[in-house]
Amino acid sequence: MRVSSRGNRRAYTARGIAVRRAPAVCRARTVRRAPAVCGARAVRGPRAVCGARGVCRARTLGAVMLTMFVMLATACASGGTRVGNGVTDGAESLRDDARLLAMFDTRARDTVLIDHMLQSADARRRARVALVIGQNTVRARYPVLRRLLVDADTGVAANAAYALGLAKDSASIVALGRAFAGAPDAVAREAAWALGEIGDAARAVLTIALGEGTSQPLTTSTAALRSPIVRGELVLAAVKMRAVPVAIVTAWALDTADVVVRAASYVVGRNRLPAGLRALLPLVSHRDEFVRQQVARAFVRTSTGDSLATRAREALATLLVDVSPRVRANAARSVGSFGPSARADLERALQDKDANVRVAASEVAGTVFARDAVAWRTAWERDSTYMVRRTLLVGARRGGSDALVSAETTWLASPEWRLRVAAIEARALGEGIDRVALARTAFADADGRVRASGIALLPSIADDTTVKTLVRGLLADSDVSVRAGASSTLARSASAADLEVVLDAYRRAAGDLDHDARAAALRFVAAVWMRDSSGVSSSARARLSALAPPPDPALRVIVERVSPLASWRNAARPAARPFSEYERIARRFVAPGGRLPVAVVRTERGDVTIELLAADAPLVVDAFIALAQRGYYRDTRFHRVVPNFVAQDGDPRGDGSGGPGFALRDAYTRQRHDRGCLGLATAGPDTGGSQYYLCHAAQPHLDGHYTVFGRVLSGFAALDAIVQGDRVISVEIR
Repeated sequence: MRVSSRGNRRAYTARGIAVRRAPAVCRARTVRRAPAVCGARAVRGPRAVCGARGVCRARTLGAVMLTMFVMLATACASGGTRVGNGVTDGAESLRDDARLLAMFDTRARDTVLIDHMLQSADARRRARVALVIGQNTVRARYPVLRRLLVDADTGVAANAAYALGLAKDSASIVALGRAFAGAPDAVAREAAWALGEIGDAARAVLTIALGEGTSQPLTTSTAALRSPIVRGELVLAAVKMRAVPVAIVTAWALDTADVVVRAASYVVGRNRLPAGLRALLPLVSHRDEFVRQQVARAFVRTSTGDSLATRAREALATLLVDVSPRVRANAARSVGSFGPSARADLERALQDKDANVRVAASEVAGTVFARDAVAWRTAWERDSTYMVRRTLLVGARRGGSDALVSAETTWLASPEWRLRVAAIEARALGEGIDRVALARTAFADADGRVRASGIALLPSIADDTTVKTLVRGLLADSDVSVRAGASSTLARSASAADLEVVLDAYRRAAGDLDHDARAAALRFVAAVWMRDSSGVSSSARARLSALAPPPDPALRVIVERVSPLASWRNAARPAARPFSEYERIARRFVAPGGRLPVAVVRTERGDVTIELLAADAPLVVDAFIALAQRGYYRDTRFHRVVPNFVAQDGDPRGDGSGGPGFALRDAYTRQRHDRGCLGLATAGPDTGGSQYYLCHAAQPHLDGHYTVFGRVLSGFAALDAIVQGDRVISVEIR
């Protein structure tokens, strides 16, 4: 991670705006206790910023936010946390780095190690510690993070702000507001992001900083005084409000900086906010492609209403012929929402030269073609692309048409498992279909991936003993995904009567490479305990109490409220690997001066070259490299490709449920989900393994929720051309 040596204090006092009255937040007397914020008494919530007492909502919006950073500059001038000369580099420092990795990996909260490493003279080490405080939810050190917001090194301060966002610590709202108003850009940006993560509790700070109450927010607000990247991040933060402040956000669509307009259009486009659509109309031909993507996403029939429908259709007609296939894909999805009247536009999209645009168009064909058998057959015959045809097969049934029923029959008899799964999924949508009988057909298939697909066809098992008996039988299936699906199905109507048979399944899953079946069985246990604990027999309780805690903390947390498994909470958390492994990884990826490794993903569409961000996510990068070097990614397929979202690979099964047999901890860092980022796919917190995804476009809503561990250096054309089902030849490490 790049860390600047530039101090914060000069930046905090470099700006000045007249204020009416400063609320008494920082007191004159010196306070040394950790819980205090820069020597201040605790201040909770936004009231300290804009409540009825202390500060009025100023006509000059910058006054409120700048009040806070003026107080910071005057009362917190000695806010840095560096003490002494720190530890010396060498073997001991390496061991400290390895200990921190082990602590992160086990989600431990070693405050002694944290306090020790915060004394380091190495800013990079202090920055890593700040991040781990947030990643591991070390609540006892959140006050330390607030003090680190004014650390002399911007990298440390920026990580502290980001960590407070991961923590969603509402007690830090005031401190983060100060940082946004006056800190260097790197820190202010993360403070803005953190305020968004905290959410509605930070609403007052966010909206005032953006210009609420002023007639000219683009020039008189606190945000207007910040650089484009900082104010853009604050605009983005508004997307996380339960009720998005549309009027304030759309004002920023007039900003002269593209990055800010991108943010404003994203907030409106992602939520398809009717009140913001008029502000997007002038952006149809904006020079920035991402802006046009959001405009194309926003104009759906349910949002435009009658008043804007005509203008929206005109805008979409323009966007359907945009130079960017990513814009066209979004436009194709939106135009389909207008139903049969959009047939000509959809037909154009279904003949687009880009396969993913055609996939996006086929996703909405059902609302346009409805029961028009000729339209369905024409589209089917015109395009033999697997994903287009699969989507059409399902879409026809959803549209109420049986025009492609003969194709379903052909696919049901195919030797290719993917075609059989698609045919079963489509047929299940037909009118009058016996879904249980169809599920039995799937369960009789020789391929576990087809059998697993049948579970989704089953109706509620609450009052159907026949279906429940069928599901119980699947708990003994040879396929891990079938067993996991069976446990999950039973959990939807969890009953103590099924606990013993699910515990048998848990025992049977002990030898699985993947832990999906074990996790699903434990979720059933948790569901039973919540709904029917009084019905649990004494023998079942005894079996639960006798279960040994699994080494993976992610499994233990599932049943943390189940009384017979209370001992699991306090059981030792073994490191996921020997300490020597943490030392090796720290030496290779964390120690300064190392070269970032590069991965080349060779696909049938071409090569995609990726720089791996080893210092940001060393454990994830190490696992990815090890899997690639042993040939794990050879001859796999992109099992999930969502046009203008992600292309996902890393499952040898090919259905998205497979993994390498270990779980990686989420490593949230300040790396953003920009176009071309490499991320770790998960099925829940700390469940990552071998599956990864590449983003076609920026996805800000994923920031801080998934691990980014690489960036595409070249091969964007190949990435954009990948369609679901395409083959990965290999992943090579350089």
